[in-house]
Amino acid sequence: MIFDFHHLKKVNVNYFSHALRVMKVSIILLSLGIAGIVHGLFPFIFVETVSKGIKKIADEMSSF
Repeated sequence: MIFDFHHLKKVNVNYFSHALRVMKVSIILLSLGIAGIVHGLFPFIFVETVSKGIKKIADEMSSF
């Protein structure tokens, strides 16, 4: 479903805490994307950064 106007009630969170949480995750994902591009070009840089970052986000998302 693209639109769920009851999403915040379903996850029992207010608008601002939801917005902050989603923005934090989005910024981390963007940073990991840049690190992945750098790692692709220079394989000796950010060797485990992307995989560890994604695992950390997955763990955090399971407790949302």
